[in-house]
Amino acid sequence: MGTYDTPESKEIGLSAIVDLMMDAGATKIFIKKLSPNDNSKNQPYFGHQITDLPFIPTGKMVASESASNKTKDPSRKIKYLASIRLEWITTTGEKYPAPDAQLIFYPQYPEVRFSGFLRGSKVNLSRWMSPDKQGRAENRWLLLGVAENKTVYGYLASPESALSKELENTQLTRITQLFFEIDVRHRYGVRDTRSALLEKLLEIHQMGWVSGQKLGSNMIAQPYKAPNGGGYTLESLLEISPNGISEPDYLGWEVKQFGVTSFPRKNAKPTTLMTPEPNGGTYTVQGAAAFVRRFGYPDKSGIPDRWNIGGIHIANKLCTATKLTLRVDGFNVKEHKITKAAGAITLVDQVDTVAASWGFEKLMDHWKRKHSQAVYIPCMIRTGKTGGSEYCYGSNVELGTDTNFEMFLSAMLNGYIYYDPGIKLENASQPKPLLKRRSQFRVKHKHLNELYKVLDFVDLTSGVTQS
Repeated sequence: MGTYDTPESKEIGLSAIVDLMMDAGATKIFIKKLSPNDNSKNQPYFGHQITDLPFIPTGKMVASESASNKTKDPSRKIKYLASIRLEWITTTGEKYPAPDAQLIFYPQYPEVRFSGFLRGSKVNLSRWMSPDKQGRAENRWLLLGVAENKTVYGYLASPESALSKELENTQLTRITQLFFEIDVRHRYGVRDTRSALLEKLLEIHQMGWVSGQKLGSNMIAQPYKAPNGGGYTLESLLEISPNGISEPDYLGWEVKQFGVTSFPRKNAKPTTLMTPEPNGGTYTVQGAAAFVRRFGYPDKSGIPDRWNIGGIHIANKLCTATKLTLRVDGFNVKEHKITKAAGAITLVDQVDTVAASWGFEKLMDHWKRKHSQAVYIPCMIRTGKTGGSEYCYGSNVELGTDTNFEMFLSAMLNGYIYYDPGIKLENASQPKPLLKRRSQFRVKHKHLNELYKVLDFVDLTSGVTQS
């Protein structure tokens, strides 16, 4: 008898499944109604872009190339693999790990497929996932419960089960073209996260000027007086845990504040998109300190015994400060297509030595996790009456959705996104110098529209949205 063909599997309802997954540790549950082509042979289709799936936790993304001889075009063989810590769960709570489960992103199509979910697992799903049996049947539903430790619990509702019929008649909230989410507390579609986000930002806007603060690891706000606290203060007001985990900040939305001199957005400062460490070049092979010594320069403000790496690095233009040039290797901007699986953004010197590099797979994974949907909030700063900084957050915010990694690379090659490091080596001549790392990719605010297919301008006080 198949894992999901037992009498209990045929009778269990949605509320009991939610309890089952929550008891296992799941805090969110996502659902996809399987199509006739969603089976073990064709690999279930999960979406066009890897950025469509930030809610599915994955392991490190790995670049690969297909060994198929169906095409000689190298760009047609590119794929990126991301493992999933998947365990199939039964109505009795028994778990069957699927060690080879993964998402495969094929950028040439583009499409994302769910693969390896049966290989190496003791789960018996062949009846409902084999195209030679009933793997093309209608009214099959895939449920994925996601735990905080990034384990994903899988469950299949067969067409003849009570759960399948219940899901057909349940009001579900669509989060992508293919996936829905269940409110684990109320057993129906999760509330609109966009509306909830905007409600909270309106509340923060109406607070007016707020003293600088930073949330501690104990989730208690502490005063923060330095003038760079706009982001920390906003995170504190949103009760975002300062754990440094590369996940969306608030209700699945990446939250970015940017400095302005007046509202709505006068003299908007550039926005830091992400701060990934290089995973190639001298920086990785010989270490960050060696990277600074070789390609850096003495501090220009006169601080003794300090070497810096700074300056704006724009694609294909020499940075006069470091004498390094930023390049994008493996992407055709005219065709908007990745041409090399092992493509990378590189920093090279004048004899093409790779000083530092970021593989596409590393940056793509970050873009998938953090920028699938993002909100940008204007922020003003002033000095408080008792010293320290105070911040006020504007009512005119921007929401960016529907992005992909190719848009990121295009924006990089077109000069909209640039590398703006702040790396320094203090007490450089001493046996134990102090190294401070900060590799950041930034964008001028006026170029945000280059990163998203949809960029909505929302007035929090009136609710008016303009695209």
